[in-house]
Amino acid sequence: MIPSIEEIRMFLERLGFDERVVNELVEQIEYFETEAPERDDIVRDYLRDECIERLVEEMAREVLRLGRKEVRILDVAAGSGFFTERVKKRLEFMGVRTEVYGLDITPSMLKRLREKGITPVWGVAERIRDSIRIANDHYGLDVPEKFDVVVSTLAFHHFLNPEAVLGSMRDVLRENGKVVIIDVLKHRHGEFRETLKDTHLGFSIEEMRERGLRVFKNVEARPLGLHCEVDGILIGLYKAVFF
Repeated sequence: MIPSIEEIRMFLERLGFDERVVNELVEQIEYFETEAPERDDIVRDYLRDECIERLVEEMAREVLRLGRKEVRILDVAAGSGFFTERVKKRLEFMGVRTEVYGLDITPSMLKRLREKGITPVWGVAERIRDSIRIANDHYGLDVPEKFDVVVSTLAFHHFLNPEAVLGSMRDVLRENGKVVIIDVLKHRHGEFRETLKDTHLGFSIEEMRERGLRVFKNVEARPLGLHCEVDGILIGLYKAVFF
């Protein structure tokens, strides 16, 4: 089921968010609602085809390193499922049976996930497990609460509380699972806070390591040598793996 804005406000209140945070999240939702119909094209505009292929390869490689023939993946802030769908296809081509769920806060994005055969779950990145429980209870769903891999692509800089998100991701990992994040490196283009509704201007490798080690025992983080392009501005990308 796809929640209405009224239901989302109710869910956010049940999750314990105060009025200020609820309003901030609803503002983000309304922005991404307008983007949802064209989200795939927007991602293609940000990234060249070879860059998209490399990002999918990076995500799939981390899953394959688990050495499992069956995996359950949760994509946090999955958006339209642009990367989710491609990673799933790549893994299945490699002989890995893949069960994929896409968590997002924006109703229209959830519709696009469902259209691509990805199980959509409404939820907040800072409170993943509680979001799943609320969705299961409210809609009679049976979404699992544990995953082999939790991924997030080009979304981490949008989260209000990144460290809380890492803790939330850790809480839904199966034993010996991993979190894989690909996102933008720290930059100085403050105008993106308004034009793209970015909450943070990316993160440095050092910041990701420091944040990750407060939550996980191990962190591997490095620049990818790749860029996304927004309005003619090149922004570097990194990959961080937490386990």
